Amino acid sequence: MKGGGKLSASLWEELGFVDRLGLLFHFPRRYEDRTKWQDPFLAEIGSPITLRGEIGETKFSRWRGGRICFEASLIPEGAIDSVRLYWFNMPYLKTYLTTGKEIVVHGKIQSYKQGLKLTHPEFEMIKPGENDFIHLDRITPIYPLSGKVKQRPLRTEMHKLLFDDELKLPEIHPVPDDLVDLSSALRNIHFPENDQALRQARRRLAFDELFCMQTVLTRRRRLVTSMTKQRPERTDSFVKRYLDSLPFEPTEAQQRAFRDIEENLDKSYPMNRLLQGDVGSGKTLVAAYALLLNAERGLDGALMAPTETLAEQHFQNLRVLEEITGIEVILWTASCKPSAPGQGLRPRIYVGTHALFQEGVDLGDLGLGVVDEQHKFGVLQRQNFLKKGNHPDLLVMTATPIPRTLCLTLYGDLDISVLNELPQGRKPIKTVIRKRKDLHKVWDYIRKTMKDGHQAYIIYPLLEESEQSALRSVKEAFAELKAEFGENEVTILHGKMKSDEKSKNMELFKSGQRRVLVATSVIEVGVDVPQATLIVIEHAERFGMAQLHQLRGRVGRSIEQSYCVLVSDVKSDESKERLEVLEQTTDGFVIAEEDFRLRGPGDVVGVQQSGLPRLRLAQVSQDMELLSIARREAEILLDEDPHLKNHPELRKRLSHFGMELGPEVAN
Repeated sequence: MKGGGKLSASLWEELGFVDRLGLLFHFPRRYEDRTKWQDPFLAEIGSPITLRGEIGETKFSRWRGGRICFEASLIPEGAIDSVRLYWFNMPYLKTYLTTGKEIVVHGKIQSYKQGLKLTHPEFEMIKPGENDFIHLDRITPIYPLSGKVKQRPLRTEMHKLLFDDELKLPEIHPVPDDLVDLSSALRNIHFPENDQALRQARRRLAFDELFCMQTVLTRRRRLVTSMTKQRPERTDSFVKRYLDSLPFEPTEAQQRAFRDIEENLDKSYPMNRLLQGDVGSGKTLVAAYALLLNAERGLDGALMAPTETLAEQHFQNLRVLEEITGIEVILWTASCKPSAPGQGLRPRIYVGTHALFQEGVDLGDLGLGVVDEQHKFGVLQRQNFLKKGNHPDLLVMTATPIPRTLCLTLYGDLDISVLNELPQGRKPIKTVIRKRKDLHKVWDYIRKTMKDGHQAYIIYPLLEESEQSALRSVKEAFAELKAEFGENEVTILHGKMKSDEKSKNMELFKSGQRRVLVATSVIEVGVDVPQATLIVIEHAERFGMAQLHQLRGRVGRSIEQSYCVLVSDVKSDESKERLEVLEQTTDGFVIAEEDFRLRGPGDVVGVQQSGLPRLRLAQVSQDMELLSIARREAEILLDEDPHLKNHPELRKRLSHFGMELGPEVAN
């Protein structure tokens, strides 16, 4: 591509493009209305502004700390006075920004003693004889950049591809009549004629994204249902023995999940089910039920967790199955490999981390894989796990409640079961927001909690103190809290500790030898200490809503009343609103919907872990109608052409969206 004088193909490769289609799907991150140049002296201080004008005097100055500042005055078109422009540590600008040159600048207007200024504004040179209508006097696209590629040559090349060349892109599939054609959509997403044309372009291209995504998800589901798994007859009654041993009755939600799983396991094709369970809702019981039901057919099962701490905890919880049923439960992690795997009673249940799906690991006659905290694993990792068996059943679990709309988008290939009830006798956790100045009262309450025989978590977002941040770190707090509560009352846990040290410190806390655990979010999932009735989360605004809800779920795991204290001095309205939602409800599904509304899908669940890229233009919360149409059209397409042999353009588009169908379809 020749997109601006001396630019070479290697520069375009820095943006990740290998052909013209890839470049056309590199969408603007925002737009500037350059049809009307603004008068900076009429603008509101702090607001973004775009100015066109001529550079006046320029000079260098040295500021506090030795920083070199390049200054220039700008006389904007139509303005009564000049505006000062400041760039720090960019001495090379004197070569480009010389007196008399015309430029466009964009930034936030600020005031100072002598008048108005812009600090580090974006700028573009206006070159005589260039087609200014590409860059000026229009709604102008501003692109995300990388490497040495600049806005102006990129915009020039984009305009050339869209307008100077004959652009005829084939449709990947018939689209609804109310959507514009693809070529018009691409022209107006890059160079919109007006706001309405931009909205129409976004809607059309959002449909394409959703259609491609739904095609991939529908294809995945059909691929699973086309497989035939081994389905031996049930020869034992492990499940009945286990349920009879429980000192409580499973919740109605758990019993619904039991029925869903039993129905799936009886089918001739593999189960592919997502179990959503709010914190403390009893997912482990459902996992044990599924593993025992699988074992009744004489098949091995495996449970995979994202961390050794969580895997070891699952192992301890499931060992009771050995006593009740005689089934062998085997722990398999990077630091704990069985000396003679597969030796002993059959069937077996393996519990471990990602070490379970590494090459050379033999999981025997695997009939069921259970993946806990599934969003911590990618699709390829789950696929490698399931290659250990002959089309085994799959149950993936998450303690992060996912909004219904997002489930349709990301997990359209999975059946879904929901646990939305707490076990009998559990009390809702009481949550309060406190300022840092009130921490001494919180510490007093922890001392009272310790006297009553209970324990507490204290959570921090950082591991070590940073010069760039005023946030307290775990290591810094650990030293202070030992002085506060006693040297032998406090222990620490964070992600950079060695496995044996983590296990030792966690055991000190679980056994009650240490009654305060200072930690990072490494305890977000799976840690189960019923005696812990208080969790304090410092700098709570630094965590997402879903993560705060997960952390809060480390308490409230007994019949005792538990409390969560969110410590924050945040002033922004959005952050306050997020924390107040957590103060008002313990319903994870309500929190997930609010998180989705306030921050979008990326903060609710690991989108990339689903094997699908982040959506570029589609907004699931706003585009539900398009999503429904896309699902229907994907079903119709795959009914007609199950392997997409007659749709090469769709395959190409899927590739550009990062949605490969995989070798099963390609062959």
